[in-house]
Order: sequence, then C-alpha cells, then structure tokens
Amino acid sequence: MLQKSITQKLLKNAILLSPVIGILVIIPPFFKFQMTVNQFVVMTAVMSSFIFFIWLENIFTIFLFEKFSQKKQNNFHRYLLSFALTIIISIVYKFFTPDIMLQPPHTANPADNLLGPPIIFGIFLNTIILIVQELALLKDKKSKVELENAQLKIKNSEALYQQLKQQIHPHFLFNSLNVLKTLIRKNPDLAEDYLVKLSDFLRISIQSKDLNVVKLEDEIALCVDYLEMQKVRFGNALQYEINVSQETINSKYLPVFALQTLVENAIKHNSLTEDAPLLIKIFEEENLLIVTNNIQSKLSNEDSTGMGLANLGERYRILSGDELTIRINKENFTVKIKLIKG
Repeated sequence: MLQKSITQKLLKNAILLSPVIGILVIIPPFFKFQMTVNQFVVMTAVMSSFIFFIWLENIFTIFLFEKFSQKKQNNFHRYLLSFALTIIISIVYKFFTPDIMLQPPHTANPADNLLGPPIIFGIFLNTIILIVQELALLKDKKSKVELENAQLKIKNSEALYQQLKQQIHPHFLFNSLNVLKTLIRKNPDLAEDYLVKLSDFLRISIQSKDLNVVKLEDEIALCVDYLEMQKVRFGNALQYEINVSQETINSKYLPVFALQTLVENAIKHNSLTEDAPLLIKIFEEENLLIVTNNIQSKLSNEDSTGMGLANLGERYRILSGDELTIRINKENFTVKIKLIKG
C-alpha cells in the first residue's frame, strides 16, 4: 500500500512543479507570438493544469497498482496505463484549448506550436514525470530499508546486550562459589561470614538486574560492597582506594556491574598476601574512570572462564560505541573507561 507520507510528497511535487514547468513551456511562444499578458496568464494556467493532471494520473496509477495488483514489482502495466491516461488527457486538452485561450493574431491555435502536437508533448512530459516519481519512490524505499536495518541493528544490539548481562551472574557465582569452597575447607567460620555478605551483595545486585546503566554513585556503592565481601577472605591482603569527586559521582553513569567486574578481574588474576597486598585504585581523570592494580602474578591460576573483561568490553561498546582502554606494564594493570553522561 502506498504510504501517506510518500503520497503527500508526490502531491507536493505536483503542486510545486506544475506551474514552474507551465511557465517555462509558455515563455518561448510568448515571445515568438508576441502574446498579451492576458494570453500568457491563460495559457500558463491551462498548461499548468494539464501538467498537474498528468501528475495526478500517475499518482493514481501508483495507488491503483499498489492496492490491486498482485505483482507489485512489475511496473510495465502501470506504465502502459499511465501513457494511455496521458493520451486521453492530451486529447481533452487539445479539444478544449481553442475555446479557452485568447488566440493572438495571425495564428490559428498557439497550442499546436508548443513542442509539437499536444499528444506528443503529453507523452514526453509524462516520461519526465514518471522518471521523477520513480526516483522519489526509489528514495522512499531506500529510506525505509535503511530505517528497518537501523531498527533491526538496535534490536540485535539490545538482544546481545541482554544476553551478555545474563552471563554476569553465572560468571560471578562461578568465581564466588569457588572462593566459598576454598573457605569452607580452610576456615568454616570465615566461610559463613562470606556467605552472609555474598547473599547481601546478590540481593542488592538483583535490584539492578533490569538496568543497562546505573549512576556512578550506585555502581561505586555496589563495588565497595563487593570489595568488603572479598576482604572477609583476604583481610589486609586486599586494599583499595577510591578517589572520585562528588560532582562526578552524582552526574555520570556506567554499565551496571562495570566496576565489580574490573575489581573481580584484578582479584582473580593476582596473588594476595599481607606482605605483598593487592592495591586496587579507582580514580577519575578528565572524563575517564580509571581502575588500576599492581601486578602480582600467581604461581598457579584458578579455573577461569575468561569472559568477565570481554563481557564488559562488549556491553560498553554496545551502549556507548567506545572501547575499553587496557594498559599493561611490568608493574600495573590499568583499565580506562569513558564515563557516560546522564
């Protein structure tokens, strides 16, 4: 079905271009036959109406074939009908013109001199109008395809983002249960304290599960809860510093669980002892939030899925179009993440 928007565009083209083309067509005979202003106005009006009717019959044929034709991509019959209607309009125009127009002296009918007989001129004009309308229809179809592709891309991104979010809790639980397993074996009392803090953390995090981004204030609070939970296990072997201005905390956003993922990654892949504690620093630099930790390689690594940092990077790319910046040297592992404006 021909959409209302494209119909309006075609009608607008008809209304605007018909008088313009009419004037351009009448100007040569106006000078050639030395017409009066009255004759020029009448001929321009007749010619403009003739052109306008050809525009209308083309819009009508488009509507007709869009509504009733089963082969909407086959334009041959539509073109055929368009030229047939143009010939009819040209004959009517030829028949009534002598009675309407004020004829200048020494010529029987100046309409006969307008680019040849009216039928030939009508066919020529209809061809031009068909080309213009086909270009308009093609542009409209292209815009629709681009819009549909953009909407599909957004839907795919949303679906991918939700899939990535759903991976967060299983990944977190996988690591937390590994920790709990170790604590139960080594220190049951500590394991009980860890389990209580874990349940509190999960309760708070579940409240954020339907969000894509959260205020930096909430994300830092969640991160601190997670770090305090880990300190049950590591004690003074885990230290952290957070230095972010209150203005930034109140006005900026991050993907949900972003900081928790980064500090979890640091704890997961480093050795922590009281003699050589792991120090995690979180601070701002211009419009970036920086999470850095000293590198203390483990003698043996725990089982790891390796999806945490990759998951965050992909979620961040979907939300903002930016990438995480990761810097590694001999002493520090640093991740820079651009803050999202509210």
